[in-house]
Amino acid sequence: MYDCGDCNWKRYKRTDTRTCVKQTMQLINCVQEVDFERLVVGSSSAIHRLDARVKLVGAFALIFCIISMKQPLIPLFIFCAATLICFGIKMPLRIYLKRLILLPFSVAIVVLVVVIFTYGGEHQVASFFGWPIYHESCSFAVLLFARIIASISVLSVFVATTEVMAVTEAMLWFKVPKVMVDLAVMMLRYIHLLSGESVRMYRAQASRCGFSSRLGYKQKLNNLSTVAGSLILRALKRGERVYAAMLSRGYTTDSELTEIEPLSAKNALFCVIIIVISVLLVIVDRIWLGVGTCL
Repeated sequence: MYDCGDCNWKRYKRTDTRTCVKQTMQLINCVQEVDFERLVVGSSSAIHRLDARVKLVGAFALIFCIISMKQPLIPLFIFCAATLICFGIKMPLRIYLKRLILLPFSVAIVVLVVVIFTYGGEHQVASFFGWPIYHESCSFAVLLFARIIASISVLSVFVATTEVMAVTEAMLWFKVPKVMVDLAVMMLRYIHLLSGESVRMYRAQASRCGFSSRLGYKQKLNNLSTVAGSLILRALKRGERVYAAMLSRGYTTDSELTEIEPLSAKNALFCVIIIVISVLLVIVDRIWLGVGTCL
């Protein structure tokens, strides 16, 4: 006899398996983006060829300039300029949307909405379902919105045009403690490795229907905690092996892996020009545009 119930169960099982595979592939695609060795976009523009120390000084100077602004006009102008630079270095539209639009705008919009309804002020301009909206809160919210998207756009351009090793050499040249630089390099290196390990562990768990839609949230959380705990143990063991391998190859805190070239007069002039421009932008914001925000 043909068992219809058994047929329905098999069909449901196949559907559930497809759902697990689809969720796993979505996670894999997200985790594969965590590769700090592939953040640089292009390699032939003038910004790519610029010394990493100049770009590091420029990024910090512009960010301090942005957070010192009292009007949103100049931060928005910096954001537009960073967008044009991204198109100029031929950044793919998909990467541009991920780095400059989706995440920065999501965070900025959340901050915008929260500040509008919680900052307060003296001059009420509207009301939304009983929530008063003040002129001061709207001005400050727009300013924070502009600061966030401008700062992230500057960092995105810096990341897209500067290699990791060049940044570490620049940090060492600026006398950043070597322990901090080594830790940063190791973190950037092993985040990608551990993310790949987490993908394999998640895939193994999902292939056994560990995240099936038929399971309750408590069981799913239990399975996820098992994966997370195993990942932490593997990370600790891998760290011990890597440190032992580094010691066996003569690593010490005073090891000099690369020789940093002195800063040329041309690059030093670029650094001075960037700092002067940042100061002038702050002066323009404070004097000519006027102080119109309530900070």
